[in-house]
Amino acid sequence: MLTNGAPKLSEQITCRYLWANPKRHKRLLVSRMAYRGGVLGELTIRDAVVDDAPWLGLAHAIAVEEAYGHYFPEEFMQRNTVERRTQMWAETLALDSGDAQKPRVVVAESDSQIVGFGAFGPARDADAPMDYELWRLYVLSSAYGTGLATRMLHALDPDRTPSYLWVMEKNTRAIAFYRKHGYQPDGAVEHLKLIGDLPKIRMTRSTG
Repeated sequence: MLTNGAPKLSEQITCRYLWANPKRHKRLLVSRMAYRGGVLGELTIRDAVVDDAPWLGLAHAIAVEEAYGHYFPEEFMQRNTVERRTQMWAETLALDSGDAQKPRVVVAESDSQIVGFGAFGPARDADAPMDYELWRLYVLSSAYGTGLATRMLHALDPDRTPSYLWVMEKNTRAIAFYRKHGYQPDGAVEHLKLIGDLPKIRMTRSTG
């Protein structure tokens, strides 16, 4: 558990990140506990707990901004707030451990900051091709190239359970990563009406 207090969501500052689209020039507002730059310290990967929700909300908002802020519609990105992400994680982590729909959630910490997170659990789609789904896996840009994503994937699913995932079609970095770990596109495509009708593709991994 993080021990130096939750982010004060009401004390917001402007994140360093500027929109790539010069017509927007919007900045993501995040907590005054915004992440420090620099070299990562020692990394710890562990299961998330309810008290992590505010930190997960902050990390999630930053991760979405870093991964998608340059091409997701501004309307969607305006809804990418720390508060909304925190609420989502609070609800997920509060599910009873016996709830069949509760995913496993892991976080990666460095210097008391969450720099990566992921969730793996029961399939959420009615027409799911497999029983299990990699719900999400994010690593902040400060941890790119460190091998953290691989470590987190192994922590989430050490048995390499047959599973599937959805990934944005334009996210070639993520697609290459998942291919490396045995996932392959199965031809399914879904257009996200709430995100400018942008396409995401489904990838599956049948065997360990």
